[in-house]
Amino acid sequence: MARQHPPRTTARSTTVSGERPAASGVLVTALASGAAGRVAPLHGELTLSFLTRLAARYHLGLRDLLTAVTETDGLQNLAGMLYPDSEIHLNAQARERVRVLSRVHAAVLESALPAWTRAEPHAHYRGGPAGRLTRGEEAVAPWGPACPACTAARTGRLVPARRYLGPEERVCARHRYWLMFLPGTSGLPVPLGQCPEVVQAQRRHVRLLHRSPAGAQAFEVARAITGSWWDQPWPVEEQRWPTRLEATRPDETDPRWWKVAARDLITYPETVAVARVLASPHWQQQTVTQSRGHLPYRLGEMPALLTELACQLQRPWLAHSLATVTHGPLFTWAHSRVRAQTAPTPAARKALWTVHSAHRPRPLSDLLPRPAAAGGTPPAPAPVKRLRGHSLQAERAFAQGLAHARAYYEEHGHLAVPKEDTPAGYPLGQWLANTRARHTRMPARQAAALSALYPWWHAPWSTLWQRIWHQARTHTQTHGPLKPARGFPTTSYSLGEWLYLQCTRYPTLHPEQQHILTQIGIDTAAAATARPRRRSYAERFQTGLAHARAFAEVHGNLAAVAQTTLQDGYPLGQWLANQRNHWRTDRQPLPAARAQALAAIDPWWNPPWHLTWQRHYYHARNAAADQHLHPDTGFSDLDDSPAGRWLLGQCSTYDELHDGQQRLLAEIGITAEVARTARDRARTAPKAPAAAPAPGAKDKTSQVRRAADPATPTGPRRTWRAAGPKPPREPRSRLGHRPDLRPGFETALAHARTWHAEHGHLAAPRDTRHDDYPLGMWLFSQRNRAKQRARAGLPPSPHLSELAAIDPWWNPPWDLHWQRNYYRARDHVQAGRPFDPAALTPSPSTVLGSWITRACLQYHQLHPGQQHLLTLIGITPEVAHARTRRAHPWRTAVEHAQTFARTHGHLAVPRDTVQDGFLLGQWLNKQRYRTRTKGPTPTAHALTAVDPWWNPPWGMTWQRAYHHARTHPRHPAARRWIDKQRRSWPLLHPDQQQLLTTTGLISI
Repeated sequence: MARQHPPRTTARSTTVSGERPAASGVLVTALASGAAGRVAPLHGELTLSFLTRLAARYHLGLRDLLTAVTETDGLQNLAGMLYPDSEIHLNAQARERVRVLSRVHAAVLESALPAWTRAEPHAHYRGGPAGRLTRGEEAVAPWGPACPACTAARTGRLVPARRYLGPEERVCARHRYWLMFLPGTSGLPVPLGQCPEVVQAQRRHVRLLHRSPAGAQAFEVARAITGSWWDQPWPVEEQRWPTRLEATRPDETDPRWWKVAARDLITYPETVAVARVLASPHWQQQTVTQSRGHLPYRLGEMPALLTELACQLQRPWLAHSLATVTHGPLFTWAHSRVRAQTAPTPAARKALWTVHSAHRPRPLSDLLPRPAAAGGTPPAPAPVKRLRGHSLQAERAFAQGLAHARAYYEEHGHLAVPKEDTPAGYPLGQWLANTRARHTRMPARQAAALSALYPWWHAPWSTLWQRIWHQARTHTQTHGPLKPARGFPTTSYSLGEWLYLQCTRYPTLHPEQQHILTQIGIDTAAAATARPRRRSYAERFQTGLAHARAFAEVHGNLAAVAQTTLQDGYPLGQWLANQRNHWRTDRQPLPAARAQALAAIDPWWNPPWHLTWQRHYYHARNAAADQHLHPDTGFSDLDDSPAGRWLLGQCSTYDELHDGQQRLLAEIGITAEVARTARDRARTAPKAPAAAPAPGAKDKTSQVRRAADPATPTGPRRTWRAAGPKPPREPRSRLGHRPDLRPGFETALAHARTWHAEHGHLAAPRDTRHDDYPLGMWLFSQRNRAKQRARAGLPPSPHLSELAAIDPWWNPPWDLHWQRNYYRARDHVQAGRPFDPAALTPSPSTVLGSWITRACLQYHQLHPGQQHLLTLIGITPEVAHARTRRAHPWRTAVEHAQTFARTHGHLAVPRDTVQDGFLLGQWLNKQRYRTRTKGPTPTAHALTAVDPWWNPPWGMTWQRAYHHARTHPRHPAARRWIDKQRRSWPLLHPDQQQLLTTTGLISI
């Protein structure tokens, strides 16, 4: 096809011949007075096309007419370059000259020419007409050539014209023309005599736009889908496009050039067919149903959609070809459709019909080769243009991230990188997370590069799941196949638990998760027979036994093991305590073999007496080693005096000891005779004056003895008392105080009276000191003792009545912080300061006002005593209600919601609901939006108390239908709705299923 380089003109040229033109007004008047007649515009015509036809009517060149329209005093106000595909914008004065020349009313021109008043170009010379030339399919709205036959019938002349064309207007069904746009030309009408399917597709396209509100958007998505198929290598089975391409190619046209130029023409029937499927509500719902609520990983998860596309496109092989697709505009549409159902947000619904820049077909101006230069020389190669929306910096950043991802994959075998990982100092985890978040908007080549490296880099499940799966696969490669029916015995406990959890959730897992679990031996049958992973108590016992043996080798026994003892990082103390508990209880008895293993390490690992005694025994045995004991001296010759005193204490209670304790003492020389000798010596020995203890020192020895055996008396005097007869003790009442403590109580009571006289209460903080007396700590201890006696069911101590006589609320059953704030409010009232809670005085912005507001807000939840105290300062239930409504205006709305809920039983109200003149529906919608964007608020908590499902995670339409079915289960609409829920039961939210089952609408 012969193509010529478009002529150009300068922005401010005068006339073509270079001569100075006549005055513009005179020229226009002369032209208008001629015999050209009226020239009417075509509907949707380009302004420059209309001027071209107008110039031809006056037998002028287009440049001459533009000069006449935009010239003022010999100067031309025309900017831009003139090309065959240009458009012109005129200011008001220039438009008036065109109106005079065409003899058409201004309203008709404005209605017929879309660009007539679109812009008001700036004039280079003030006060005159002006025009600006623009070009390009991106700068001007889509256009194409007008049908030649229609133009001739409309104008009576064979003059070409150009019109702004919508996608459905590219075909002239009457004369069977495809009105093709070609950059750098005035367009090309292509005959469709051999392609009737294109004309039929245009009729279906028009019906789609009339019947579906989303028809236009669906066509744009479909155009991106077919454009992506066009750019890929065509399969051998594809025969329609090559045939259609050859049938429409003009003679002497380069086939390669025509394949680029005719893209929209050849794919138009398939684009309309795909758009009809995408716009169908039925197939949209089928897409969601087949996804089972999971975001898709590949298109093969929706076989019904692919089958329908293959059927509509009459290409049976297409379904199999598309099943492996994990990227592209069709996958993005399916992904967005499922996301809009699972997360019905405005952004998700908008993304359904959004064609991202990476998926849009590239403009023909970027693809068509440049025209040949003068003389037939081949054109210079055009520079390679980057895809729209992707800068050079972004491409370099992706290349850098891909290089780090490749290095990580070579080391670990996967790309399930934790988000916080930065291998080699590069934030690879964050980069992959960001890339996964926009994987549906990525260019095809970037997605293909990552998919070739690791197929599951953008899996719709967590990276943690993927990492554990790789651990399981490595385990199977090392230790052989898994054994689900035996509880995964070869795995670690955590891995086995994870595998069993996947088996229990197998039916609800993503189809691709089920597929990759099959690779490690977990299919449907294996998952059904899986058993939970049990902890190997035998292995755990052997581990603990080894650490116990290592401890005993160092310390010689196991009695020194405390509860918090760690042996090489192992919690040996806790493990040994568990073994002792198992031995002493019948619920989980310790097997005899394990008890024998522990006894082999230390026969007294679990003695029938307290472990503290056993520890002191080992200490005394070490002290008495290689020494002869002398009981007649009270073992005072031992180097370790605490060990000697302990042995003396054991001798004094020898007859009360366990037989095993006596045998252990006999091993170090403490027999019954030795114990009797030591006891007799302790009775007859003269009392030695005890040395005065150091100031501030404590009797640590007595504490150790009491810890060793609480029943063992410490000290010679106590030993004598224990050996001698005990006199009967008279019962003594525990109520009241000991006489020796009464003076101290009176002192504290005096300070309490003084404090009360000064402050009017006893709600003193714990750190309060009155005249250097710790009154706050004393009151704190008295409150604790009173509460302890109350919890034990004992009567109150008589002395507490003296405190109650000073302040009846000295020990309130509520928080003392509330009590102190109350006294501040009481002092505020008694001081005569402004106080009107109903009128928000004090203000809620102050500390005192804020406390009053909280007290009023929780008035009905307070203790009766708190309500009584508030009444004393004038805060009644009515006042609390008034202040709450003024301080929190939302309380009024909550009251309307409560009134509605009491009547109807729920808050699933339509948007136009009005309750007693209050716009309840609109207010509830605002609260739902605020809760979802900003989190729970006090208003949300109050509404949840009224109706727990006032803001469900699903749509309110479902909630209203549920309440209608609950109250009118026999209504025909309710029955149809219930049947629909039964059919879509697996897609329902678990809470939706619970609501339906608990109310008896659906029985499972």
